[in-house]
Amino acid sequence: MARHSTRLREDARRLYLTGEVATVAEIARRLKVKVHTVARWKKSEDWDGLRLKIDLKAAEKLVEQIAGERVQLNARHFKFWDVVGSRVVELVKDGRPDGEAIKNLDRLAAILERMQKGQRLARGLSLDGQTEEQVRAEAEAENRALVDLFIDVVKTEVKDPDLRDRIARAIFERAPGEFEQGAVTS
Repeated sequence: MARHSTRLREDARRLYLTGEVATVAEIARRLKVKVHTVARWKKSEDWDGLRLKIDLKAAEKLVEQIAGERVQLNARHFKFWDVVGSRVVELVKDGRPDGEAIKNLDRLAAILERMQKGQRLARGLSLDGQTEEQVRAEAEAENRALVDLFIDVVKTEVKDPDLRDRIARAIFERAPGEFEQGAVTS
């Protein structure tokens, strides 16, 4: 019986941590165990903490992968542009470059530019040279502005201080660490 219980507990943990099943009730239904049993397992093993660690590790790995791909892509683009630049130097060394050679280089440069833009877009990278850190900082600033707007609306539109406190608590419960304590009620 202990082996069966251990196996159920492991299956429940796997279902939760992989996100295959989102709720304790659904896990319990699938494994044919009581909801409070799954809830007890979840709490005693800190599945939320484990999921957070897994998500953080996955995010770190993704950031490393994206950074590596960005470096490789930029190195490849640099090599292509180096070829174009070398050809320009060769034309200048040979004397006055002819119009046809310049037109061909111009076409090649245009093709390289479109290819570079397409590759950057396909990888979700910025076309204007903006780094991921800059994009994230802007997104955080926009999120903070939305939060500030929400707080201002609550302050002006909700006159009941108890209701404002309940709203603040609900926000804190859903997004811990995101807001300053007392921001809605002041």
